[in-house]
Amino acid sequence: MPLYNITLLMVLAFLFVTLTIGLYIRKKDTTFRAYAVGTQEFHITTLIATILATSFGGGFLMRELPNIYDQGIQYPFLIFTMNTVGSYILSLLALHMGPFIQHLSIAETIGSIYGQYIRMITALLTTCSCIGSVAIQINVMSYTIGMCMDTINPDILTVLATLTLISYTAFGGIRSITITDLFQLTTFTIVIPYLLKIVLLKTDQSFLEIIKLLEKQEKFQCKHLLEFDKKYCIQLLNNLHLLFFCSPSIIQRFYMSTGPIQAKKVFSRVVLFEAIIFISIALIALFIFVGNPTLQKDEIWGYILEDMSPFYKGYVAISILAMTMSTADSHLQTASIMISHDMVESMRNIEAPPYMHKLRLAKLATLVTGLLAMIVTVYYPNLFTLSAFVFEWLIGCFTVSVIPLFILTVLGFRSTTPTAFMGMGISILVMLIWNHWLKPKIAIDGKCIAAVANGLATMAAHYLLPQPCGTGWMEPDPEQKRMRQLIRAFKKHRKNIDAE
Repeated sequence: MPLYNITLLMVLAFLFVTLTIGLYIRKKDTTFRAYAVGTQEFHITTLIATILATSFGGGFLMRELPNIYDQGIQYPFLIFTMNTVGSYILSLLALHMGPFIQHLSIAETIGSIYGQYIRMITALLTTCSCIGSVAIQINVMSYTIGMCMDTINPDILTVLATLTLISYTAFGGIRSITITDLFQLTTFTIVIPYLLKIVLLKTDQSFLEIIKLLEKQEKFQCKHLLEFDKKYCIQLLNNLHLLFFCSPSIIQRFYMSTGPIQAKKVFSRVVLFEAIIFISIALIALFIFVGNPTLQKDEIWGYILEDMSPFYKGYVAISILAMTMSTADSHLQTASIMISHDMVESMRNIEAPPYMHKLRLAKLATLVTGLLAMIVTVYYPNLFTLSAFVFEWLIGCFTVSVIPLFILTVLGFRSTTPTAFMGMGISILVMLIWNHWLKPKIAIDGKCIAAVANGLATMAAHYLLPQPCGTGWMEPDPEQKRMRQLIRAFKKHRKNIDAE
């Protein structure tokens, strides 16, 4: 048997086990709610695992590892800070989810305040964002398979892997996704220490020698962490949107929680585990730089896999596949909810009885969105070109138009449909104009500017135009007041314990 067949067999075995787990543990869902968000009985550990598995996709590893290697210590410090603070802000936002925790999606939450048309637009933008995210993961699958098995056509295995995740996502629903996420998270977290060991051995140096060498490198000196030169300021402004950016599939985890308190605990603890994973990835990049500081960004993975046995190449391949699939399945499921629940409900009469075929439509929507994502990868076969298109347009439009409105809604701001239209429309217009005219000249992305424009335009339209009674900033409801009292009592109790 040729050695590369070992890698192939490992990948096929991983896909088979994933599909088996996803289909075996599924329950016969009798309601759309159970299929979409479960019955709100998930344990905190399960929710933490599925958030981590969704957050760290294969695209993150493939993109950030070369960026850290190329740009030095400022870049990982900036991304780490933004992501950590962003996750902490989400944990605070979770405490205000009380009035909306029984909803099934972000589109339903926004639509409950601003009406059917805004709900439809939100669902459409969210679906496009999810399709783009899945396309990136499919592209990473193809790249990974081709990288680890250069004698095999990667397209065949990529299609097989995509059909695998579409199958268990469509037929198993959220329960299959969460359980397979646990399996996939375990798979790719094990490979991170292995990669650290491999690249450390390639340096052929001790930790002390590595530290001394990095101290001599200008871009890895700690004194540059808070050195606000022009390059650093551009990086800061380009990544400032990470403070409030959250993917649709992560927001979906709010609705899977038993309540705001559990959601707060989940996102608070996610911060710690995200930090551990990100620091580990940064260390891999640092060790690679020490081992060979002259590599180009596209040569890094070739350096990692050089002289690696087929067995370990196979394990690296299935680990990155696990990262991609755990992210893609969540986005596929979120898109299917948007289509079968929010778009359908938006187009129907409010007084009409509930649509009876949501489950069937959701499964069909999963297949369709998965195939659409594969088509996008055909038009953009290069990972970096695809990522630029997805983040600038598909995810960008969702970020600047939907996220600010969602935050305002959860925090208690109430207005009318025209006001929401103005905010969303102005944000997209600002981003289009900024990225077309200004970004090529100053190299600063317009997402953060457009998101701020959304919030300001929404508030200005509300207070400058006539509005009906009962709009504006609302007082906390009794449930929110009770939770605030519980939190204050808990903090006071902790303070007394520390004092003793």
